Amino acid sequence: MKRGFGKGFVSGMLVVSLAVGLGVTAMAATRTIKVEDDIQVTLNGARFQPKDADGNEVPLFSYNGTTYAPVRAICEAAGLKVDYDSATYTAVLTTQDQYIASTPGASNYITVEQAKNAALNHADVKAGDAIFVKAGLDWDDGRVHYEVEFYAGNTEYDYDIDATSGAVLSYDREWDDFSLKGSGSSGTATQDDLITEAKAKEIALAKAPAGTTVVKCELDRDDGRYVYEVEMRNGNMEYDCDINAVTGVIIDWDADRDD
Repeated sequence: MKRGFGKGFVSGMLVVSLAVGLGVTAMAATRTIKVEDDIQVTLNGARFQPKDADGNEVPLFSYNGTTYAPVRAICEAAGLKVDYDSATYTAVLTTQDQYIASTPGASNYITVEQAKNAALNHADVKAGDAIFVKAGLDWDDGRVHYEVEFYAGNTEYDYDIDATSGAVLSYDREWDDFSLKGSGSSGTATQDDLITEAKAKEIALAKAPAGTTVVKCELDRDDGRYVYEVEMRNGNMEYDCDINAVTGVIIDWDADRDD
């Protein structure tokens, strides 16, 4: 993105104003710094080009190991509401659910517990048999609703619950290898229940073509469950594999050619 700095720009000494990129005038310190350009941002896997209020591309740069980017463009793209308090020179960031909860009519919304109960009742699942991984307000097509996601047994449930009436707007259920059973005090899996890293690599390699090697294997937690994330290579092919760390079941597989 060197064109954002103008023709003939070379990384070096540059006078910049380290001000919040909100399209407003603010007091900012001016100093001479050494910067590095060619910084890129991706959002949900796609390249994202920040722009100002007039639609002009805004360059990003790195200084002393920190990447600087326009607050409004980045945060709004990620779903945050951005305001600027000129009296205190403060960028005010608000998550979507908090903003919705403060809008007119919010006093008429059901509580998150009521939304969860509505989903449980529709799914015919007892509260003690469910593990919730998401429950919060969202806005879609001019309607405020609760997004509710939970697991029960080996099934994943996703619900949209009307924030005013508590009616089920949409729902989806999908079999998953998630398990509530384990040695933990809450009945969930602990690290004592997990397969070993060596076993996870063995499972991943058994699915990959001969000659594939593991370049990374890491244990992570995703939606309340332990997962081994395995990266492998075979020539110009890259394989990414997610394995349930309790059951050893492959829950995600991706293959990409690296030309």
